[in-house]
Amino acid sequence: MVKSTPRALKLENLNILIDAVSQKYRTYGPVAKDGENAWEEVKADGELSLGCAATMLPAKHILQPVRLDLYSFKSSGGFQIEEPGFDEKIALFGVSPCDVNAILALDRVFGGRFVDPYYWQRRENALIVASNCTESAEESFCTSWDTGPELYSDYDLLITELADGYLLEVGSQRGKVVVNGLNLPGATQEDLKEKASRLDAARAATKKRLPVPPDDLHQLFEERYDHPIWVPNAEVCFSCGNCTFSCPTCFCFDIRDEVKPSRKEGVRNLEWDSCQLLEFAEVAHHANFRRLRIDRFKHRTIHKLSWMKQQYGLTGCVGCGRCVRWCPSWPVRRGRITSLADPVEIIADMLEPPEKVEGVERPGGVIV
Repeated sequence: MVKSTPRALKLENLNILIDAVSQKYRTYGPVAKDGENAWEEVKADGELSLGCAATMLPAKHILQPVRLDLYSFKSSGGFQIEEPGFDEKIALFGVSPCDVNAILALDRVFGGRFVDPYYWQRRENALIVASNCTESAEESFCTSWDTGPELYSDYDLLITELADGYLLEVGSQRGKVVVNGLNLPGATQEDLKEKASRLDAARAATKKRLPVPPDDLHQLFEERYDHPIWVPNAEVCFSCGNCTFSCPTCFCFDIRDEVKPSRKEGVRNLEWDSCQLLEFAEVAHHANFRRLRIDRFKHRTIHKLSWMKQQYGLTGCVGCGRCVRWCPSWPVRRGRITSLADPVEIIADMLEPPEKVEGVERPGGVIV
């Protein structure tokens, strides 16, 4: 982390920062689209939507595209492979604190014992311009994980909205290079106090919280692995995969070979996959380790909230609320309509005494 005096970036100068970033990087940011926000290439601040509401897809899809051609191959005149490679510098402008924490989780997954070079080609070329959340989204529960609304480290540049502009903070040498020469005034103590006040207000406004401390989740799921509430939840799950495709920390993908009719050339590509799809755990002779919908529903929940931390040291949930917003199933729980995929509600389900779950048996679940 580069120690640097925080610099104030006024509203009229936001284009100056975007221009400075765009000169060195292909820049992506959240843009209003069809009533939501989506990551698109941007060139001016008027295109950006830097509010707290999560984008439809997380920033990870810039670092690991939904579909990616890994290489092409030919077998005529000897077997030949051609990799496109990736050396373009990219910038993610306006990344929320929860999404930055999600990227850190993906770094652990793709940069651990088995390194994914296709992910790291993009990750190492990416400038992170993060944006603190000065508001609270209805679906968000980032304060439960301490993944928002404030980001403390692991950024190149960080902006915080103020009443009369933005506070800009430099977090790396790459970030310092971008702002050098912009002649921005140093931040005042009043700017820093306003930043702290706005972020405190955003924390206080976040009403959605986990009903138990995060460190207790592993034991909770171990003790209640066969809780009867899993069955009615699984019965109303569509097993559509929306919760995983919208999740910023989900990392599963499939590798496919597309061979042309000549059978002499083709392309190997990567595509996002989801543990909620019936075919995900299918192996030879159509054997399936998670044929039952209840097993897929349970796997996604416990992996996100417990197993991923056991394996990688970071939780698989950052409290962004995308799974809450994009789940199409909204059952009645405890007398009110809730999102089926909501981790807060699922944990609350686990806390219900088993005898209170009426009309539920444990014969296996639903086959999709």
